[in-house]
Amino acid sequence: MINAIGENDDRIPVAKNQGIPMKYSEASVIPAKVTPFWQRVPLFFRYPLHLEPLLYMALLSAATLLSFVLPVPTPFDLILVHLGVWLAFIRYAYKTLDQTAQGLLTPDQHRDYDAAERVNLPYKQFAIFVVIGVVMGLAESLGALAVGVVSIFSILALPASVMILSITQSFWSGLNPFAAIGMMRMIGMPYLGLCAFLFMLSASQQVLMMALLSRVSEWLLLPTLNFVSMYFTLIMFNMMGYVVYQYHHELGVPVRAVPDDKPEGERVIGQLIGEGRNREALEMAYEAQRLAPDDVAANDRYHKLLVLAGRTDRVLSHGRRYLGLLLNKGLGEEALALHRKLKERDADFAPEHPAQLLRLAEVARRQRDFSTALAFVRGFDKRFPHHAEIPAVYLFAARVLCENLHQDAAARQILLGMLGKYPEHALAVEARQLLAVLDKLAGAAVAS
Repeated sequence: MINAIGENDDRIPVAKNQGIPMKYSEASVIPAKVTPFWQRVPLFFRYPLHLEPLLYMALLSAATLLSFVLPVPTPFDLILVHLGVWLAFIRYAYKTLDQTAQGLLTPDQHRDYDAAERVNLPYKQFAIFVVIGVVMGLAESLGALAVGVVSIFSILALPASVMILSITQSFWSGLNPFAAIGMMRMIGMPYLGLCAFLFMLSASQQVLMMALLSRVSEWLLLPTLNFVSMYFTLIMFNMMGYVVYQYHHELGVPVRAVPDDKPEGERVIGQLIGEGRNREALEMAYEAQRLAPDDVAANDRYHKLLVLAGRTDRVLSHGRRYLGLLLNKGLGEEALALHRKLKERDADFAPEHPAQLLRLAEVARRQRDFSTALAFVRGFDKRFPHHAEIPAVYLFAARVLCENLHQDAAARQILLGMLGKYPEHALAVEARQLLAVLDKLAGAAVAS
């Protein structure tokens, strides 16, 4: 029945500073797109496991054992050692925040760091905590409501305070509630997501430390707990630094470099291609899409490498799966473009599932390519005589014919055939309504 149907330079200058005084002097650019921080959560967990931070945390954690040999009365030996260890670590954590905020996302990308300007950041942070404690004490004298308001605001504003302190190195800016509110407003709703992630990290740290209390030898307990605390703290500072980087245009924070923000695997594949090791790059891309079959980027990278390697057979077989993935992800235009390229390679190419033909036809119709839309569904009922989508295909074809191509007679023929074959189908109601409209139009034409 349906046989009767009649086919580099996209960087933006940084915005002016919006009320948060900056210390950086380099000019800034922002990439066209920075991956949102909530899509990089696994990378934050991996950051402390790079060689440099891992060795530094291990060294500082081991240094806490010095409290057992320090010739100072207890508990001052423990206090002095812990104070020194955590001052050193918080300075390193602020360095991580600062470098990440400038787009240097891994320790190997970090540049020379001017520690002289930032050596006092841990003291300033501690002073901010003291002021918050004093304010909490004053709030207690005003009642439970005041305590609740101050507590909630302090918890929500703390990440902004830490980020502002790192950006400005100013105690007063880090303490200023209006600066914190300004940062929260500029970041918007994702700021609440950041707070939620930081809260979950803090809770996870406490759970893990409680679990270790009864499982670790007494002499090793202190270094172990410090290592766990440093690991989670560094994740938090890395995440806050990345949020500054992600929103540095809105915050008016200059960056020293626009780094390669591609996933590690993608960077390695690019490096292999640059070295002419295409076969190894192809094997690595294959493994990446095999391990992440729903990852559009991994499948796109693998497909392009197959095309580059001239592997037509694998281009077509993978193309069927990739086409289905794009449709399932709602990327209809990309799917249609892929289908056209695959058709150029093999005129007999067909999607993996017949139902995908109707979805591609709908995309073509949205693009006002009506001939292509009809070509997708032409002969569908004969090629797949028992397919459940046949009524939907009939109705789609009839709509395109009458609504877009004004071929009412052909549309009417399809609708009558559909109602004759599937009178009880759920789409029969719509078919009858459309047929009634066509009858009215035909009657009006006769009368005129």
